[in-house]
Amino acid sequence: MIKGKKELTFQQAKDKALRLLEFRAHSEKELRDKLLRAGAKEEDLTEITDFLKRYSFINDADYAERLARDLKKLKKYGKRRIRRELSAKGIADECAQAALDGLVDDETDVLLPLIEKKLGGNFEKKSIDKTIRYFMYRGYGFGDIKHCIEQITAQSLE
Repeated sequence: MIKGKKELTFQQAKDKALRLLEFRAHSEKELRDKLLRAGAKEEDLTEITDFLKRYSFINDADYAERLARDLKKLKKYGKRRIRRELSAKGIADECAQAALDGLVDDETDVLLPLIEKKLGGNFEKKSIDKTIRYFMYRGYGFGDIKHCIEQITAQSLE
């Protein structure tokens, strides 16, 4: 518990957890951290998370699958970046791998139009290097990025 914070009773902590889950899904680690910051006791957290799991209010495997799918679809992240995001949310490696296995494997289909838009016809070395760094940060593999850039430059030379 944080100094200066009022300690929550078991029922208050449980109610707080349910209120947090009303707004959006959370991983178990995220929820535990938020409840600790709010003033919940460590010994109450195990009982609360067991209750939430029993009634399927929290399910890290399901949460990981939905988050991975959203990060891929909405933010256009690559698998490496998605794995980092899942890890930051406290998702176990097995759950993260299962979520990544459920995603479409061929990243070049998604990557090709993104790189084409980012380059905008500018094939100077500086622009290409900047594009490579940008997409590596977003979790795509160097080989995939390089392959897409080569495809785009070959098409522009035709």
